[in-house]
Amino acid sequence: MNPNDVIKKTFIFNSLDEGEVEDILRISRERRFSKGETITQEGEQGDSMYILFDGNVEVSKTLTMKLEEGDFREKEKILTRFKAEDNLVFGEMAMIDRENRSASVATTTDCILLEIEREDFLELVEKRPQMGVKILRRLAELLVSRLRQSSQDVIRLTTALSIALGS
Repeated sequence: MNPNDVIKKTFIFNSLDEGEVEDILRISRERRFSKGETITQEGEQGDSMYILFDGNVEVSKTLTMKLEEGDFREKEKILTRFKAEDNLVFGEMAMIDRENRSASVATTTDCILLEIEREDFLELVEKRPQMGVKILRRLAELLVSRLRQSSQDVIRLTTALSIALGS
């Protein structure tokens, strides 16, 4: 698959026309990662987003676990795995703000990604406001979808904890 097709299949860019896709490709750069490398690290400041072009990745978060002795230990928990065919974009929150990454993403195979840096993205959106509205609308839809999923997960966990505690 060529980069043009990957951009067109990615949710936040799938409403763009050919010229707009070319603009996205102009601000993208190819990044290669070997199996086992960390692409983004939870807690680090984000300044770019990625589109998975080839390979597989896993998303994880650090959990703090209480040991019986009252000590605490951190453990990495894999949340989900993705392959290139999933048309994954991640790190997209960095396009909106400069807060720390909410999760880590690591490769499980050799991977090729397209990286878009925040400053290049914002400059393009300002130069091409109609295209910017299309992208930002899709980006908002993606973030809302993920927020809804997180809310449902919190409700499930709260319910399970309540049942486990007998409350």
